[in-house]
Amino acid sequence: ASLRRGTPGRALTLIRLPLGWDGALRHFRHPLDYLGQDGGGGIGSGPGMAVGAALALRGSGRLPVAILGDGDTMMGLSALWTAAHYRVPLLVIVSNNRSFFNDEVHQERVARERGRPVENKWVGQSISDPDPDFATLARGLGLLGLGPVADEAALDAALAEAVAHVEAGGVALVDARVAPGYAPSMAKALTREPGQH
Repeated sequence: ASLRRGTPGRALTLIRLPLGWDGALRHFRHPLDYLGQDGGGGIGSGPGMAVGAALALRGSGRLPVAILGDGDTMMGLSALWTAAHYRVPLLVIVSNNRSFFNDEVHQERVARERGRPVENKWVGQSISDPDPDFATLARGLGLLGLGPVADEAALDAALAEAVAHVEAGGVALVDARVAPGYAPSMAKALTREPGQH
């Protein structure tokens, strides 16, 4: 909703979306409105793919936006330096749930199947203590780094600043704190028992 409010009437390309994204949040009307996923769940591929897509979109009049998970961003963060170095306009929004959440969901399913404690699903998956400061890391790579933001008003303000920066030819990253979870259809698909359809 914040992205929609911050880009009214703007032609933008969603380069990547996190697994938790609810498809009902945005309607795609043009082939370049959404470029898709990596097809294989390759964690760490998001930042590099975002830079490549933003390079391809340079000069198109479209605002390149990648909404990446925190684990994906953390593992491929150095790719964003390339965008800053070559002045490839790009907006990265980190959907930061402080977890490799997809793996938490898988670990929960395996724990149930094997009769193990589900409450341990976070072990080895939590991205906290310390929480990575993505805004500071982004600034260290030459980007405009904003956040972390944890409410809609702060996100709206951060996105307005970031969009203006990208429209002026810069690269920006907004660290948006989100609650762990998935859209209901994705959650159901990930947690179904083997053999269920």
